[in-house]
Amino acid sequence: MRGKLVKQDPKDQPASELLKEIQAAKERLVKEGKIKQQKELPPIKPDEVPYAVPEGWVWTRLGEVGETQTGTTPATKDSDNFGDYIPFIGPGDILNQAIVYNNNGLSEKGINNSRLIQKYSILMVCIGGSIGKHAINTVDVACNQQINTITPFTCDVKFLFYSMWSDDFQNNVVANAGGSATPIINKNKWSMILIPLPPLAEQKRIVAKIDQLMALCDK
Repeated sequence: MRGKLVKQDPKDQPASELLKEIQAAKERLVKEGKIKQQKELPPIKPDEVPYAVPEGWVWTRLGEVGETQTGTTPATKDSDNFGDYIPFIGPGDILNQAIVYNNNGLSEKGINNSRLIQKYSILMVCIGGSIGKHAINTVDVACNQQINTITPFTCDVKFLFYSMWSDDFQNNVVANAGGSATPIINKNKWSMILIPLPPLAEQKRIVAKIDQLMALCDK
């Protein structure tokens, strides 16, 4: 699906203001100790912008709209790290844009030696032949180091998911993947990829339209 899926509304708050709200939310969460201070991303250069976006939209880097993390695996030699306290997701658990939760898991000790990925984040495989495969988690999880994640703030998670499903984003993931035999994109390069960001109200209209069209495809 491409093109202008929905009408624009000049009354929508522009995405430039949305980015300010996202930044304020990040700063508040850092102060509260709920997330770590993230490395400041460089401003976008004119030659990085691939095309013009509609009025009210902005180009931004993926890492600007939420908290980005890379998963980590607790010591496998310590069996006490593993259990059924929280799902532990690997690339094979991301199937058809959904997550299988009933495979591996971590214990309470294990999650303290891993990274918590809050529900309604996006998990994307960052290595190998399935690089770019991604899904939204509907429960809190942890994941291994073959997955990059983003927890969006003041942004529609499904809009971000669909943006990351686009040819532009997927091609950028592959283009920025290093490694000769096995492609891999680290969190820093992943966070730098550009996304076109509409006003929040328009994000929701776009998501509703895509969901409607996808239902027609399924039918």
